[in-house]
Amino acid sequence: MNDTPVLSLEEIVAAHAGMVRRIATVYERQPDRIDDLVQEVWLAVWQALPRLTEAAMLKPYIARMTQNICVTHVRRALVRKAEPLTDTVPDTSTPIDEATDHARQLARLTEAVRGLPEPLKAVAGLYLEDIAIKDIATLLAISESNASVRLHRAKALIRKHFGDVS
Repeated sequence: MNDTPVLSLEEIVAAHAGMVRRIATVYERQPDRIDDLVQEVWLAVWQALPRLTEAAMLKPYIARMTQNICVTHVRRALVRKAEPLTDTVPDTSTPIDEATDHARQLARLTEAVRGLPEPLKAVAGLYLEDIAIKDIATLLAISESNASVRLHRAKALIRKHFGDVS
């Protein structure tokens, strides 16, 4: 087996920065804290770089690492019992263009995923990153059928959040 890293840190960051930020955004609302989480993930990736020798497992590995760091962040926040201020007021204005509409839909989806219970949030967040159910099950150390059930329940709750009860 080859013991040299598959890619440089710069290449890994360029390829997976969006995924890491999106997963962090599911767990944290405040932009500064999201940046801190992302930085913490890249530090952990840098420290693990000598062990990252399989290109095929890189994306799931980074996704799981991000998930673990974010869950730890949430647990620490609960222990501190800090209540973040919220300034989320629904915007009822009409979309300016298609990109704005897409951004609003994405924000609503992110908000819906944030509201899911932790087991469902973990599966939904990874699924939204195009990680296969089989890989999600492996990453979360659950059975493939359990991952599928959690995904089905997450989708149902997200539909309910969007007002689609079908």
